[in-house]
Amino acid sequence: MRTKRQTFWERLWASTIVLYTFGATFVVWKALHKYGVNPYIFFVVDLITSWFYGLASARLVVAIIHKRWSETQKWGWLSALNFMLPQIYILVTANHVPKDVDIIICSVIGVMVAFALVGIASQLRVARKEGGAE
Repeated sequence: MRTKRQTFWERLWASTIVLYTFGATFVVWKALHKYGVNPYIFFVVDLITSWFYGLASARLVVAIIHKRWSETQKWGWLSALNFMLPQIYILVTANHVPKDVDIIICSVIGVMVAFALVGIASQLRVARKEGGAE
């Protein structure tokens, strides 16, 4: 069972990730609209999945801290799925994308994965310094 403090931090983390959606949608609109990626659909997909990604990644951190490995697996898969769905949408809907743009898209996805892993590692470090999550 989660404490009020955990729920607060989960929601704050998820809300921060949702804010990122607006910036990502702007980039998709400016850079990929001409290649068939609908920025409105991307926004809806990213908005929905970013909230669930935020909650799942926060719960993943807590599960790792408490060594609840079955929960770690569940939250890890949910985090990964919700993180990747907007990127999969881009890869599936982009038409006739020049090779350079394709490389940039894959690079951005790689950088986002790296940021996600660093963010989770950072949350783990902070929680361990505080003596574990409640």
